[in-house]
Amino acid sequence: MTGKPRNARPTPSTRNFDTYLSEIVRPLLHEHYARRQVSVLIDLLRHLEGLRYDYSASRAFQTKPIANAAIAEVMRVTERTVRRWMGQLERLGILTRETRKNPHHRYKNLFNRIRFAGFWGWFSELLAKTPDTECPAKKKDIESISITSKNSGDKSKQAPTFPRNGSIRYDRIWRDIAEKNLPSGRGRPCMDMVAQKFRGNLKQYNLALDDPSIVNRWISFCKRAPIVR
Repeated sequence: MTGKPRNARPTPSTRNFDTYLSEIVRPLLHEHYARRQVSVLIDLLRHLEGLRYDYSASRAFQTKPIANAAIAEVMRVTERTVRRWMGQLERLGILTRETRKNPHHRYKNLFNRIRFAGFWGWFSELLAKTPDTECPAKKKDIESISITSKNSGDKSKQAPTFPRNGSIRYDRIWRDIAEKNLPSGRGRPCMDMVAQKFRGNLKQYNLALDDPSIVNRWISFCKRAPIVR
């Protein structure tokens, strides 16, 4: 047999992709686009990441074939807007649209595979720096960052403290939770305004900013935040 042995090379997980977005993509987008547009493009990338083909070989860095119309429906925008967003990400080398190879296929203009070109390069460098790293955990709900509140059996771990005032955009824990759980699309509420309402909610129920349930409460509060009309 000439095939590669199993687990010969670690494959990327959602946690790897999240790190890539925080360390590479977000700073790059902030250099070229306004803050609101950056949030929208990050939402789009997270949606596309959930459509990755599988976790073997190079297919771990591309999506299943998907129509622009399907993306537009999820993001609540027009197909033209989706194509514009794709173009913005493609110009920065973050992704590449790969159309069907058969020019006579009747769906040739509707479906693309989205290849995460930048993520592939970043992950390759990560493996080169740590060649003996074990295979990352399988893809899980990104909300696993809140396991500190679920694994309450470890009493030595203290719940993180929610910022008393000001913006939460520079606090990675709370910012990431907001980005993953706030409504997406054009009607997405400002995370700082939601954070201010959350502080008022805690005060109303006489809860401390480091209450053991603070992480789960913040997740639920973000999920229930109304869209901006």
